Amino acid sequence: MVLRIKVDEIQEAGLDFREVLPRAALGRILEGEAGERPTGFQATGDAGLRVRFERVNERDIVARGGFEVALRTDCRRCLGAVELRLPVDFELDFVDAERVPVFSAGEREDDGEGEVAGTFGPDEADQVPYSGKELDLAPIVREQLLLALPMDALCAEDCKGLCQVCGANLNEAACGCDRHVPDPRWAALKNIKLS
Repeated sequence: MVLRIKVDEIQEAGLDFREVLPRAALGRILEGEAGERPTGFQATGDAGLRVRFERVNERDIVARGGFEVALRTDCRRCLGAVELRLPVDFELDFVDAERVPVFSAGEREDDGEGEVAGTFGPDEADQVPYSGKELDLAPIVREQLLLALPMDALCAEDCKGLCQVCGANLNEAACGCDRHVPDPRWAALKNIKLS
């Protein structure tokens, strides 16, 4: 997926950028690249990317935008299909790579708040260094989509899930299995005979 913006096209008044993110490209992101685990989500349609670029100064640019993606996944309780629409919004600062200090782990100044680690501080988390005359949005779209994915999805908030004994979907009907699992810490007490 090629999503490049020429820096020179962003004037004082800003620039509105719109592009269709094809379902196939979104699917490749969700399936994971070589060596990555798939996310468990599938794209079910195209998404419309919209981004507003504004100059902060001659080299720094703020990008505000997002898209909404239609997804399908399995319910984490009953394994039924879940369809959802996920909004993905972002605000990022593109900064000239020549002005961004590069730190190795442990080189940052200690503020006395704990262990010093990482290559950037909290104030720099939304900064995207760039060099040259173009901004590449493809890695931004990938990153923002993966960050927006929910940890789990449910077909309904009150989903009853699957029976632990027979595997029946408890949303469809009660199976009648005894699903009471005794606490193993008390199991030894059931063999005690009181006289």
